[in-house]
Parts: sequence; C-alpha cells; structure tokens
Amino acid sequence: MNNSDLVSILVLSHNNLQYMEECLNSILEQSYPYIEIIISDDFSSNFRKDEIEQYIESNKKENLVNYVINQNHSNLGTVKNLNNAISLATGNYFINLACDDVIFDSGVISSIVDFYSKTNYLVAAGHVAQYDEQLRGCLLTTPVWEYIKYVYGNPIDCYKKLCGGNFIPGAGVSYKRELIDRYGMYDENYRLIEDYPRWLYLTRNGCSVGYIDRFIVKHRKGGISTSNRDTKVDKMYNDDLELVKNREIFPYIASIKDVIYKE
Repeated sequence: MNNSDLVSILVLSHNNLQYMEECLNSILEQSYPYIEIIISDDFSSNFRKDEIEQYIESNKKENLVNYVINQNHSNLGTVKNLNNAISLATGNYFINLACDDVIFDSGVISSIVDFYSKTNYLVAAGHVAQYDEQLRGCLLTTPVWEYIKYVYGNPIDCYKKLCGGNFIPGAGVSYKRELIDRYGMYDENYRLIEDYPRWLYLTRNGCSVGYIDRFIVKHRKGGISTSNRDTKVDKMYNDDLELVKNREIFPYIASIKDVIYKE
C-alpha cells in the first residue's frame, strides 16, 4: 500500500459525541482495504479522547491503516475544524463525514475510489438519504433528479444554478488531494458553512463536480444546517449566508445575466 490508495475519512464532531460509535462502526465495516480515520472535535464539553481511542482499538480491522484523534483548544467553527482535519490527513482521497451521520453501506468507499479511477474528476457528490434522529426511517433523498444534470454537466452552468441556492449535498462529499493542491483549503472567512461557498468557488473557476450514482451517507436530521439551532448559532449561520452572496455571487452576477438569486 502507498498513500495513493489511502482514503482519509474526516469525522467532524461538536457536542454530538453520542453518535460517535455509530459513525465509527459505519467506517470500520467498510470493505475497502486502506482507510485512515481523522477525528477532529471542535471543543465539545464531553470529549473523551481515551474512550474513542479504546473503541477504535477494540473494533478495528486490518484495513484501518491509521487514525488520528484531535480536539481543538477552542471552538473554531465547522470550516476551520474541517481544514484542521485535512491538515492531519495523509491519504490521496478525502471523505467529509459529520459525527452524527453514517456511511450508507459497507461498499461506499470502494465505490468512490472506483469512480475516481475511471474518471478525471477531483471532487464528487452522491446521493444522501436523510433519516430521523434514530436512523429508523428515510425522510427524503438529495439531490433531486432535476438538479443532477447541473452537477454532472458544465461547471459554469452548475455555478449559475448554484447562485439560486445550494442543491449539491455537502454530506459525504469526496475529493482527491489534487483538489486541495490546485484550489486550496476551505475558505475560513466562513465559520459554519463549508459546502455552499466551496461549490460556488470551484465551479466558477472551472472545476467540474462529479456525480456518483449511489447513496453515500445516511444523514441524521438536525445539526447546523437545519432548524435545531440556538440564537447565536443561527446568527452565525445567517451571517455566513450573507457573506456567500457578497463574496461568491454578487461580484460576478453582472457577467451571468440569466441567474436569478433567491433572497
């Protein structure tokens, strides 16, 4: 094995550690032979590094090549936490995974690597199934079929469509190290929203987003991007959305006449 085969799963947590074992189980059951787990916790009050390490050691298989458990010394926000995880990873492929989500089935990582081996894409999204809090029943799936053609098509057309709102799932997004080398890390001008400004930046700069025709993640209802937020978090989230418009859309909108942004 060399690092060109290694897949780094970036597990991000913040005060949702009650789901960590479920998340880890979905990684540890993967059939792919070369996996690295990077856990980066954004200063959770109940973080116990030794307990997580003990769980991994007790349940790991031969395909777990390496794991790193990090906790930030203060609450940095989703974007900086994700960049910290990327900095700790050594793989050639990356998969973003929230601690309260799980990988859909044991063949997901193998399918993702197979996709990249057969295409020239540097980043790709697949289907996400949104479940209830107990992961008992699927509530909806994304992206809807009417948007898939924009994900899979010309990057500028995709950018135009994204200016009207994000439709590409951020959960379970995968990408190659070359994407980071070519386009840089996630934009730390944002605190909570990592995916929407990233999609806008990449597509506007000509980076095509691949489409993997399978379910990647079971996404648990709740979290930063849904309604279960306190007032402070809600303000930070809305501030990020306003910044997206001012940084990623409005400066370029004059040259893209057929875009209608949804207020």
